Amino acid sequence: MLSLEALRMFDTTVWLRSGDKAAQRLHCSQSTVSRNNVETLGLFGLALERVRGEWQLEGDSTLLLMERRVHQRKRLLQEEGSHPLRIEANFWAAPAFLDPLPEGWEGGAWDHLGMERPLQLLRERVIDAWIGSYQPDLPEHDPELCVIDLCRAPVYLVAAADHPLTERCGLTAADLDPYPSLALPAGMFPKTEAHLRSHGLWQSRVRMKRYRPELWLGRTEDQVTLTYATSLALEMLPGLVRLDYDLGLQSAESLVVRRDLIDHASIQRLHQWLVHRCEWLTDRFADLNVVMDITS
Repeated sequence: MLSLEALRMFDTTVWLRSGDKAAQRLHCSQSTVSRNNVETLGLFGLALERVRGEWQLEGDSTLLLMERRVHQRKRLLQEEGSHPLRIEANFWAAPAFLDPLPEGWEGGAWDHLGMERPLQLLRERVIDAWIGSYQPDLPEHDPELCVIDLCRAPVYLVAAADHPLTERCGLTAADLDPYPSLALPAGMFPKTEAHLRSHGLWQSRVRMKRYRPELWLGRTEDQVTLTYATSLALEMLPGLVRLDYDLGLQSAESLVVRRDLIDHASIQRLHQWLVHRCEWLTDRFADLNVVMDITS
């Protein structure tokens, strides 16, 4: 059986993408992390390969996944001396919901782009929870994962404060047509993409592996490019303002966890903590609606 410390070093490296970051998080040397990870891979007959900037396992990971299941159960017990539980979120959900972090939890990279990697980390038990901000594209009726909406809010069409359309009222699709609008790689958010395309938007593709302000927000500094945001996201996008155009699109901030963990006391406490955080946020954001139902 792999020790708690050994698997924590390995999974923190996978999660944070870096042995250096894992060493900083775990207060040890990078060489200690590297040596441990080599031994762990050798024990299970595995290899690590970089794929689109993320560490992926090569080989039969069945035994490693069994070890992760045991170690996750240990984290969930939250006994004295146990390691913290692990939660991930995107660049706007992290400061809104996880500053400060709930007791007994540690945070992640905060820069994942899209859903694929966080969902993989959940399925493989590298992390224990994720705040997903991508309704309506989060998985429905997934046999492994449960999506619990925390709050819902409209998605707005936004642009730089000095965009030609900021002073216009009652905008139509024809008014938007002359201006480029940001898009992520095809298929990353298929339902949202289809909805925005129906408005003539989602045209100018941005190629980035992780969220980088200069590649997304920076593109709007040309004073013509349009993009999209909820009120929470706008807090992290300085210089952007809402346009008077109804996208007819709602999104949600949702807690995503494995179904086999949903009834565990630690997850229930996390959900309650996040709902209280939502209630606090509604004092600042009038368009946020708290969702109290835990079923999904």
